[in-house]
Amino acid sequence: MSQPRFGYGIQIACAAMHWPECLDIARAGDELGYRFVGVPDHYVATPDGADPNPQLPLLDGWTALGAMAQATSRIRIGPLVASNTFRHPAILAKMGASLDHISQGRLDLGIGIGWFDFEHASFGIPFEPTPARLRAMEEAIRILRALWTDPEVSFHGEFYRLEKAIAEPKPVQKPLPLIIASSGPKVGLRITAQYADHWNTYRTAADWAQLNRQLDEHCERQNRDPAEITRSVMIPLYLEETEAVGRKVAMFGDREWFLVGSDEEIRDRIGRFVDAGAEQVIIQVDESAGNADSLAAFAERFF
Repeated sequence: MSQPRFGYGIQIACAAMHWPECLDIARAGDELGYRFVGVPDHYVATPDGADPNPQLPLLDGWTALGAMAQATSRIRIGPLVASNTFRHPAILAKMGASLDHISQGRLDLGIGIGWFDFEHASFGIPFEPTPARLRAMEEAIRILRALWTDPEVSFHGEFYRLEKAIAEPKPVQKPLPLIIASSGPKVGLRITAQYADHWNTYRTAADWAQLNRQLDEHCERQNRDPAEITRSVMIPLYLEETEAVGRKVAMFGDREWFLVGSDEEIRDRIGRFVDAGAEQVIIQVDESAGNADSLAAFAERFF
């Protein structure tokens, strides 16, 4: 029996969390019926969503995903999302195929152009202007798809070159699903319409709805069935409105960026995403403790 179209996922923010807490979240998601668990691909934490805090511990996301794959059995896993700026796409292709085998075919590989200039400067990683990063990501996606399917790949692009590259083993899944995180209405969503299996972004419900309509328009121009692309939103969850949560909400200036408040308020916010076409709501958990309990409480009240 196929799963219902709508479901919930999890993104574990990981900043300032000890590994046992991260693992407990993944296991709880697996047991409670969440569809997906993802981790960010960052090397500097932004606990308030904006300002960097290099002093906070932040585990490497890909290493964590390999361990989570062994500790779970049903939930799908993946980076949400891998920054294309961090790795050559041939290396990312090998990493993705390997994790798909380790997870027994449960990987959804998320990719984006990268946005956090501070961590690039801090670690000496080149950070090109947005148009160049978009062109590089599109080349990277073409390379990923080719290495996951073709016996041998040569590629001569603006950013990457491959000469008779062979990548074995191929992924378990055929095709291996790609999540593309994008919000640029012209180029980012055009790339999404052309290549993505799943689109994700972090926006308010009104902004998300507008971008979703624009994605449909790009699909029409690409002669692609819009239904082929799963649509999701990532949004932080706070079941308790503590003083720290209040400060974060105030910094954003709008409660619409969060699942926070009464059950009625949270249910209404989720409903507006669903009405706009969201097929998955990926809730971000970022507290220093108690996240597995929050997931259980959310499942009991909203599933």
